[in-house]
Amino acid sequence: MKASKLAITSALIAVLGLAVCKKPETDVSESSKKSNELAAVVVFAVGDSKIQHADQTEEKAQLGTSLKAGDNVVTGDNGKVDVQFPDGSSIRISPKSVIDFSKLSQNSAGTTDTQISLVSGKVFAKVNKAKKEDNFTVITPTAIAGVRGTSFIVESGNGKPSQVKVVDGAVAFAPRVPALEKLSAEEINGNADLKKLQESIANVEVVLEKNQGSTLSKKSEELSKIEKVESLDLNKALKTVEKEKPVVASANLTKNEEQEIKTIVTIDKETADQIVKLNDSAQTDKLDEIKKQENDKQRQALENEVAKKQEAEKKKFEQTLASEPKEFKSKKDIVNYYERIEKIVLVDGKTVIGAIINQENGQLIVHTENGIKRIDMDNVEEVVYDLQQKSKF
Repeated sequence: MKASKLAITSALIAVLGLAVCKKPETDVSESSKKSNELAAVVVFAVGDSKIQHADQTEEKAQLGTSLKAGDNVVTGDNGKVDVQFPDGSSIRISPKSVIDFSKLSQNSAGTTDTQISLVSGKVFAKVNKAKKEDNFTVITPTAIAGVRGTSFIVESGNGKPSQVKVVDGAVAFAPRVPALEKLSAEEINGNADLKKLQESIANVEVVLEKNQGSTLSKKSEELSKIEKVESLDLNKALKTVEKEKPVVASANLTKNEEQEIKTIVTIDKETADQIVKLNDSAQTDKLDEIKKQENDKQRQALENEVAKKQEAEKKKFEQTLASEPKEFKSKKDIVNYYERIEKIVLVDGKTVIGAIINQENGQLIVHTENGIKRIDMDNVEEVVYDLQQKSKF
């Protein structure tokens, strides 16, 4: 599609816009018996999303909604939900996702244990591990991602294999064999083949670091679908685990993925307690009209505060695109990161190919193979958008 000079400014607005798995069963130790159940809280929600509680009740996902072990979040086609945990860790649940909050607890020593199951969809996470012993795990139907203090992305389901991308820090990534997870330690240790299979799974675990990623192979995915030990061909399973070890590769993060994780904001404990109280009051108390209006006003003010913080982080991120530009070796690299590329035709007939990242002070800011170029709008004849759909890079 071509755009005349008169249409360029309005078209830029579109270009620059934001584009039940089985939980592993573990032995219950003395410390876990004494653990206290914690609650997470929704700090941001847009679109159509709902909370399904463990007691079978259901409510709309909104600011202040509490989440406990056994609850799950379901986001619609345009839904997005940010959840904050007591230790300050946060996740962003993408549209068309299902997340089960499997475990939210803290033992008498203050060690937290957080386990969420990504049934399907995509989740962005910023994990704050105050102690080395703190545990934060994301489980998909076919893989386990154990976090070691990091920002990362996990995607699974919808016809895609389980995938992890690390933005910062480190994540331990390994395939799952659900059939083993149903057995006790005694049962596994009492069978040499089962014990060997369990040891092999531990041995193929890979640790992904900053800007690294890994995707589970199709054969590993198939193995993870076997629920019963009786259905396992142990010899074949062992060979599959050893041969299909997750491969460490470049994360190939996109601009939108980086932006999503960088715009997850956290709030202080006092504010978190306040929004929970407001939500509980709206749900349980019989409020008169004046009190209800006051409650809604306070909630809206807090929602605006979170949205303002997100917008500030988004602006900061967009500024770094030009001030600290990534180095691209080819136009294909540009397409992979921005998921688009444009051709700017100048009035003198010359062309510039790259991703338009902003328009300010009468200039287009374009990210090209040779870095950032600033082009005066007066020198632009036309812009060809979505060039990646017309040309191969």
